[in-house]
Amino acid sequence: MKNKLLENKNALVFGAKGALGKQVAHAFKMSGANIYLSDIKVDDIESSDLGEIRKVDTLDEDEVNRYFSWFDRENISVDIVINLSASNPAAYNHGKPAIDVSLDQFLIPLKTTTANQFVTAKAAFPLMSKQKKGVIIFITSTLAKVGSPWSPALTASHAATEGLVKSLASEWGSEGVRVIGVRSEAMPDSPTIDYTFTTMGANMGMNRDEMQGFIEQQKTALKRLPSTHETAKVIVLAASDLAGYMTGTMINHSGGHILE
Repeated sequence: MKNKLLENKNALVFGAKGALGKQVAHAFKMSGANIYLSDIKVDDIESSDLGEIRKVDTLDEDEVNRYFSWFDRENISVDIVINLSASNPAAYNHGKPAIDVSLDQFLIPLKTTTANQFVTAKAAFPLMSKQKKGVIIFITSTLAKVGSPWSPALTASHAATEGLVKSLASEWGSEGVRVIGVRSEAMPDSPTIDYTFTTMGANMGMNRDEMQGFIEQQKTALKRLPSTHETAKVIVLAASDLAGYMTGTMINHSGGHILE
C-alpha cells in the first residue's frame, strides 16, 4: 500500500538483490522515496523492476566513497542509507558448534556484516553532516541479545553492530544525523534463515520445518516469525520522520522473543 512517509527523500539501499534488500527497496519506493540500489552481485549496472542496480563492493572504501561522491557532485541529498549486504552462512559454519568454527570463519561476519555497514555509514556521514540531516539504519537480529548456541560468529557480529550504532549515534547526533538499528527475529523467507533452520535443526534432531516451529512456539510471544516484508515496513518507520527523535537505539522487532 502506498503512503507518503518517505516522500521526497533519497534512499540508498546496499545489498539490494538480497531477500530483505528487495523488500526494503520496494517498501521505500511505495513510501515515496527515490531509491538508489546497489549490490556486489552485479557486473556493472543491472535493470530490475525497481530500477537500476549498480555494482558496489561495500568492503572497498574507495569504491564506496566514489559512489557517494557522485551524489555530492550532482547535488543530490542523501537522506537514508541502509546496508543489507551479507555473506553466505555456510562460509562461517553458522549452525555448527563453536569448536568447529575456525578463527578465519569467526571473523567473516565481523568483516562482511559489521564492517561493511561501518564503511557505508562512514561514507554517508560527510554528506549528511553538510545537510544537517539524514538517517543511517543498521540491521541486526535477536542473536545480539539471546546468546543462541551454534552461532558464535554471527552473534558476535550482531552484538558488535549494536555497539557501533550507539557509538556513531553519540558522535554524529550533534550534526543532525540519526543512527538507528532494527533488531529482527528470524525471517523464514530469507535464504540465511532457511539455511539456519536446516543446520541448527539437525543439531537438535529436527528437520527444517520442525526447527521453525520450535522457535515460533517456544521463543516468541506472538507464536510466529516475521516475513522480510514485515521487517521492511519497520525499516520504513525507522527511516521516516515518525522516528525523527530516535537515535542510538534498536527497534525491537522480535515478536516478544526479547522483552525489554
